[in-house]
Amino acid sequence: MDDYEKILDRARSQVPEDAFKRSGERFQVPKIQLMVQGNRSMWQNFQEIIMILNRSGKEVLKYVSGQLATAGTIEGSNAIFNGKFTSNQIEDVLERYIDSYVICPVCGRPDTDTSKESGAYYLLCSACGARTSIRPV
Repeated sequence: MDDYEKILDRARSQVPEDAFKRSGERFQVPKIQLMVQGNRSMWQNFQEIIMILNRSGKEVLKYVSGQLATAGTIEGSNAIFNGKFTSNQIEDVLERYIDSYVICPVCGRPDTDTSKESGAYYLLCSACGARTSIRPV
C-alpha cells in the first residue's frame, strides 16, 4: 500500500494543479443570435460557435438542418435556414449535437475530434485518450 501512495504522489506531481478543477467550465457556447427575415432564419454567430466547437461548419449545419427538417446554407459567417425558427429551438438542437459529437462521454471534456476508420466514425478524446463509436452526421 505504501508503494501505491508513492506512485500516486509522483503521478499527481506531474499533472498541473488546476487540471481537475477545470472539468469543462472553460467550454462556454455563446447564446445563439437569430434573426428572422420573412420565411428565413439567419443564425448570425454561426462562425463563432463552430470555432468554439472545433468542428466544420458543414457538419454542424448538416446536423442542425436535418434535426429541424429544413434546408440550410452557409453565407459568409451566417447559417441560413428556410423557415421561421426560434433561438430556443436551435439551441436545443445544438445542445444535442454537442452532447453527441463534441463532449467526451468518458471524461466529459470538449477536447475531442472525429475520425472515420474503415467505414466507422469515432470520437477521439485528446484529454483522456478515449475512442468512442458515434453515428455519422
